[in-house]
Amino acid sequence: MNPSDSFPIQSQPGISQRHGFTESESESMLRDLILLAATFTGAITALALRDETGIWYRDDSGLNAEQQAALEAAMSQGLTLESSGRLLQEHGIQVVEAVPLVDLYHRTIGTLCVLSPSPLTLSASHRDGLELVAGHIQTLLAADRQQMELRATPRAPSAASFVPGLVHELGSFIFGISANLDAFEARFAGMDDVSKYGASIRRSLDRMSAFIQELREYADPRRYSWTARELEPLLREAIEHHNPMAAKNHVDLHLHVEGPLPTLNVDELSLRSAFIRVIDLVLRQEEAGGRVVLHVEKRLLGERLVICGHLDGSSLKLKDVDPARLFEPFYFRASGFGRLALPGARRVLESHGGNLTAGPGPEGGMRISFMLPVVLTYPLQSASQS
Repeated sequence: MNPSDSFPIQSQPGISQRHGFTESESESMLRDLILLAATFTGAITALALRDETGIWYRDDSGLNAEQQAALEAAMSQGLTLESSGRLLQEHGIQVVEAVPLVDLYHRTIGTLCVLSPSPLTLSASHRDGLELVAGHIQTLLAADRQQMELRATPRAPSAASFVPGLVHELGSFIFGISANLDAFEARFAGMDDVSKYGASIRRSLDRMSAFIQELREYADPRRYSWTARELEPLLREAIEHHNPMAAKNHVDLHLHVEGPLPTLNVDELSLRSAFIRVIDLVLRQEEAGGRVVLHVEKRLLGERLVICGHLDGSSLKLKDVDPARLFEPFYFRASGFGRLALPGARRVLESHGGNLTAGPGPEGGMRISFMLPVVLTYPLQSASQS
């Protein structure tokens, strides 16, 4: 059989698993893309989307109920192409092509499959077409997810325009004052107290400039550059960054990793900076002679493999601080610590699909905990790679 042969495309209205979409037309558009792929390949196409709970959406262009169940089992169990092939062939179908789908953070969220009851070879143009359809599906899912987040999060002025504009205006204001201060100091350098008061004003300007930079990073984060990276070396770099402060404050600072950690898709710069900020918080609260330890391990949360960790300090009590509000903007105030350092760190971990929380720790103290999911991968390969 070849792709030019006609193949019946049937409607399958009885879908077993579906959470629904924010926009009513999103599901209809997704269905159209499945049928489009089936039309130009001349084969059956199937789409399965999944999250940490398992497959939450599945649709296809012509499988019967038994074939649907077999395909879902193959995807859920993460079988190899060979073993899934044996399972599916018992039901009269075989996988011809499997295109993984990813979200904005390069996490695998589903698979677009081409299936056939008999051997089928797709041309390069058909594969290019499948990649194009997969791209449209990813764009559709990203737009729907964005709408869901926008509706779930109350906002005043749009952060996309208001905050960058505020940063620009404040930056211009600071620049104007700094320029006038330079001119003032140059003009009246010989007068009494000019140097003293000028230095005081400049320190205030420096603090404001640092805050503006935090505000810029928090509200308008840079475009991430994703790469596969082991987490342990990155955490050790964050620990080493604070070794001079720990030595100066006479605090033992350690990283304890329980077993090998899987590789993650991360933006190295932002994630390292996030851990540096959190370690900085605990280290600043620790008394001389104390000990700060970052514990890290991998765990299974349901079907999801994650990396979990927590940061403990001997003196991390943070009097009169509500742990549930610790990562809210402007809530936590401490000398030498940025106003948006902790909220910014939380945003980075959330952008990696994880979280950053605070709660009760040992001996009545506080514990800072984090979670990062391991990237989901699918072993199904294209027939040409088997």
